[in-house]
Amino acid sequence: MSETTLEIEDGVAVFTLNRPEKMNAISQDMFNSDLPDMVARVTEDDDIRVLILAGAGGNFCSGADVSRMGGDEKPSPEERDNKLRGILDYLYKLVNLPKPVISAVDGIAFGGGFSLAVTADIVMATPRARFSLVFGRIGLIPDMTAAYVLPRLIGPQRTKELTFTARSFGVEEAMSMGIVQEVHEAEALLPAAKRMASQLSQGSATAMAEAKRLIDMSLQSSQAEMIDAECAAQLACRGTEFHGEAVRRFMTKEPRLYDWDAMSRKEAAE
Repeated sequence: MSETTLEIEDGVAVFTLNRPEKMNAISQDMFNSDLPDMVARVTEDDDIRVLILAGAGGNFCSGADVSRMGGDEKPSPEERDNKLRGILDYLYKLVNLPKPVISAVDGIAFGGGFSLAVTADIVMATPRARFSLVFGRIGLIPDMTAAYVLPRLIGPQRTKELTFTARSFGVEEAMSMGIVQEVHEAEALLPAAKRMASQLSQGSATAMAEAKRLIDMSLQSSQAEMIDAECAAQLACRGTEFHGEAVRRFMTKEPRLYDWDAMSRKEAAE
């Protein structure tokens, strides 16, 4: 991973786009190797409980490197279609990753960088973060899952407005839309994301995976389908060692196995 890094510690993986001189624009190598290899590793490694997406040098990601689109040698429509399908295949695996994903957005998250940021379940940002679906500025449509994720996140009308105008907007507007959940100063952003990830890693991996799947599928499922899915998910959770130990501690009045409030109080006191 020459233009990215993947650091794993105590169940938390931090994937960092590392082309600061290009505002972390996504190169062809990153599309071909770094991103799909990261998604495969995080998916397959059960020791990784939470994933953080970040960018180096004061920006998250300016999108796909537009210089890739120039030059005299033009791929055929079939080649372009195959490449995009390959990219979308692993990006939708990232959207559906059965683990919590956090984006730590500092500076620019434009185009494909915006798309990548909102593949996450939780987006944290800095006061200087800015977002834009810049695709329209060069006559393209939002891709890299944005056309799927954003309507479900902020609604179709708002997504159309951001798409048609290709305007940029800051963190306050992003929070008001529900895109960003927390704001931290630049130097505190990644530590805050790591603290949240560390606390999430203490919970039930099965419960979080099943809850994420249920919540995501609820947007296109009938009530009957949700009944079946919820029953199957709860049965899966009831059979875990985590659930059994958590119930045992409750019955014996021991400290909870997973207590977010207690972890947060301890963190604040340190």
